Amino acid sequence: MLLYINVSLLVVFLSSLKKIYCLFQSESEDTSRALLSVFTSGGLAPKLIISNSTYHEDFHFNLSLFNNRALWFIDIPRESITVNTDIAAVEEWRIKVTMHKGLNIYDTEGTLLDLVREPILQWTLGSEISNSQVKKLYPHVIDIKVAKCPCANDVALFGFILNSTYNGKFTISLFLTYVVIQFLSSERQGLTIIDMVLTNHFLVILTSLGVYVSSDLRYPVSSQIQFSFIESFEVDYVTITFDRNRTLSESSSCFYSKEPFLHWLPCLPSAFKKAKFLPHVITFLIDQETRTGIYLFHNQNSKRISVSVSVLKNEIPNSQPKFPNFQFPSSFYHPVGMVFHPRSHFLYVYGNQVWLSMDGGNTFELVCDFLSNYVRKTAHSFYTSEISLITKNGRIYMTKAGLTRYTKSGRFGDNIFTLYYDHLGFIHKLTPERFDTDSSSSGSTIFGTPPDLGFDTALVPQFLSPNEMIFFAYVPLNEPKNMIYKRKFKNIHIGKVINYRKMGNAYIRKLLLHANGPLGFHSSVLADIIEPFAVQKFSESSCVYGSLKIYYTGNTFYHIEIITEGKDIEKTVVRPGYSSFMITEIIDIRNVLSLATMPQNIKSTLYFPEHTWFLIGLGSIKGRNWTISLKPCNYWVQQDDNDIVSLNVVKYLDVGNKENYRLKLIPNTRVPPVIVVVGNPALLEVKTEGYYDVTDSYHLKVHIASKFFQKGSTSLSMIMWEASTSCSVTTLLPIMKSSCSYLKTLHHIPGRQIPREDWISGVHKDSRGFNMIKTLPINYRPPSNMGISIPLTDNIYHADPSKPRPRSLFHKSKVTGQLKQCDNVPSREMCNCTEHQKFSHAVAFSDCKEKVHRFKFPVTQYPVALEISTEKEKFAMKPPYLVTMTEVNMRQNWQLKHNMPENVKKMKDYLEPLLKTPVYNPLGLNISIRGSELFHFKVSVVPGVSFCNLEEEFQIYVDEVPLPFPGHILIAVATSVVLGGLIFIAFIFQLHNIHPLRAFRRYVRGNIANPPTISS
Repeated sequence: MLLYINVSLLVVFLSSLKKIYCLFQSESEDTSRALLSVFTSGGLAPKLIISNSTYHEDFHFNLSLFNNRALWFIDIPRESITVNTDIAAVEEWRIKVTMHKGLNIYDTEGTLLDLVREPILQWTLGSEISNSQVKKLYPHVIDIKVAKCPCANDVALFGFILNSTYNGKFTISLFLTYVVIQFLSSERQGLTIIDMVLTNHFLVILTSLGVYVSSDLRYPVSSQIQFSFIESFEVDYVTITFDRNRTLSESSSCFYSKEPFLHWLPCLPSAFKKAKFLPHVITFLIDQETRTGIYLFHNQNSKRISVSVSVLKNEIPNSQPKFPNFQFPSSFYHPVGMVFHPRSHFLYVYGNQVWLSMDGGNTFELVCDFLSNYVRKTAHSFYTSEISLITKNGRIYMTKAGLTRYTKSGRFGDNIFTLYYDHLGFIHKLTPERFDTDSSSSGSTIFGTPPDLGFDTALVPQFLSPNEMIFFAYVPLNEPKNMIYKRKFKNIHIGKVINYRKMGNAYIRKLLLHANGPLGFHSSVLADIIEPFAVQKFSESSCVYGSLKIYYTGNTFYHIEIITEGKDIEKTVVRPGYSSFMITEIIDIRNVLSLATMPQNIKSTLYFPEHTWFLIGLGSIKGRNWTISLKPCNYWVQQDDNDIVSLNVVKYLDVGNKENYRLKLIPNTRVPPVIVVVGNPALLEVKTEGYYDVTDSYHLKVHIASKFFQKGSTSLSMIMWEASTSCSVTTLLPIMKSSCSYLKTLHHIPGRQIPREDWISGVHKDSRGFNMIKTLPINYRPPSNMGISIPLTDNIYHADPSKPRPRSLFHKSKVTGQLKQCDNVPSREMCNCTEHQKFSHAVAFSDCKEKVHRFKFPVTQYPVALEISTEKEKFAMKPPYLVTMTEVNMRQNWQLKHNMPENVKKMKDYLEPLLKTPVYNPLGLNISIRGSELFHFKVSVVPGVSFCNLEEEFQIYVDEVPLPFPGHILIAVATSVVLGGLIFIAFIFQLHNIHPLRAFRRYVRGNIANPPTISS
């Protein structure tokens, strides 16, 4: 695979990730080679960073160039990133290639997608159709629906909603970012898509004929995805709402369900339906952090909109609300929907206004007001916290999660389009004909030039201090009432910058609306002066060097005696400490009429001597000379150096654990205030600490601790709430899980460390020449209590289906013993045992296990050293962690000893009756074994001290054992009988004065005295 440095975006697939080549993208190969030579000679090579919310790893490219070519290379086996190959919804990785980590020099970002594991990619959605057939559908498309994979936003489905001409057909496209995989089609009379949702494990499609739910995406049962049609509505987590006039036969217009989406329940339980006036449910959501159901109601009688929150009990909402219902004002008259920002507790209600709740629906704050326009759908990026609001007239507005500020992105002329954020937060515009991509890092954008947020009127500056100013928006007194809104400041202007074309800018901090004057000014903004505003020169206005006399005319206007040339309309007379006056009418060259910004402070005639006042022209008579634009970001965010560099990091808190989260804001001009919002305050104890250092950098420390033995998850939002929407980081959303981390494991530390290469060879001898590794026989089964030749366990070690099973002479041995991974395969090679499985002590991989630790008989007081490993540390297990221990093959002849202080004894006495098994102290635990061959032990941590099901297994093979019973006893008895018989015979000989030795000697001597003769 080839990676280019200094390009905007990469999409890498894990199935093809192995050898990666990296080079500079430049105009010529010579330039690339020169750059590589400079860095290589300096000892520098790129670094590849792979990360997600729970993983972070650096991979370094080789310093030497590949085959003397102008590129670096690196070899990354799949196992270096993940060893799993099962189909599962796992978070997509982000990758970054950089020359200097932290300096953002020659950075290239991208994503890494595991094609092997992503569930939806393992299926075929339906029959594939050609591009020419798809193009025939374009004129009949009335809308587009997009469903992203929750964990891999680069994978998505989009479907065409067709008009009545093509009613009965729906078309879905499966695509990766920038790559359309396939177009698929299905036909049925009267069938059309209404909406669809892709969860981690299921695809749910709402159609005109009902709900279609896929089978579990993790378990492909055929080459084509299977749908089951749901006819009745009965229970939770995907919600369906529709207009009653579509299916009048149904008793409710809102239903919800949870995986596997087989049972559906009405959103309103029976207690709600007894109410006198039943409200219409626009949207119903499940808040998984607080376990509540949230309703967006529309009361059709009062025409009022409200939000109601109910606690879930047995997955059914309680009829009594958790909080008093929140009533929206009458100005919110066109509600469309309600949505949670992904992986957060930010709840948005949208329509002709947009409202934000951070406390689960108890209170709301106004974000946007679109008056006669309304938001028809939203698009979210959890990675950048960006939210796009798509309005009915095609205008796109953007905000950041948790902020009450927003801006206008642009407007699309397409009749049919939708927006989609990929995994890196880049926005895509999807139309039936094409996909357009916004790549901000490369300078291109689908929205074109950032729009000017100003409006056609004059601004009147009013000094409050040398650094603060109020800008009033002028509204002519004869302006029609229905057009006044076009000449007013709005919420969209908060946090933006007023730029004067000549010189000067100010940051808008607050919006002020005036219901009772001053006349001519219905709105104003409070702003911080960043660059002083240019004043009129003598060449622009001849009146600037004169003195002024100002007095009230008695009829709204203030009369100013001034020398003018008739070009000063909509210019403002400004004197610090006094009211400002905007010139509205020129009577003659010495007299003008004006409007005052602070008329209540004018008690008498004012005299402004020469050189004590200024004239500022922020008018619109000859074209507006001022603009409103986005405020540049004025800070940098630095996370804890020891933490995973992710805006959405996931942290786990086990029972009794604590966690610290640190954040540093480095100012450019001024650090914005930070607020911390906890999604579920009842789950965890959260304390915050903030301070400024000598460099005016702001440090925020958040201390989190678990409260109870209660599992759950909560978002911890840190919001720079005065930040500009142009900032890349405005909200950090770490997820705190009161649960078991998948990285927390229990390990047995062997008393003797054996190198991996010796395990592979099967030979590792001690100082006495004893081999400490035992290679198990083929199809080995440990002995039972009935004897070595009568194994009764179902576990088979070093399995080979092509070889006979030893020790199968007895019936009980024949009927036991079950293969696992090697079941229904002809040979061991077909078992597909990995190196990890061969070295694993887990009983689940016993088929693959070949070699174990070997000990001499007897094993006496072998220390069972246990260690707990987390993502941050390793520590020896000790109380309050207590353990139980079993032999998985039901063998005996082993005994445990442990230390038992008073506190451990109390816990042991309490737990053993509940667990019905002995409980041990892991500190100082040791084992003695009096049996032979393989012992397979399993250690488990008692429940209640951890959310994790901590278990560990280890194996000991006892060899060179004396003959087992009754062999050694028979030998001892036989020896005793022989010795006793010899003693008895000696006693008889002595009793009868028989001396066998003397007789033998006489016999020998007789033979010598009478030698035999030979005659011929």
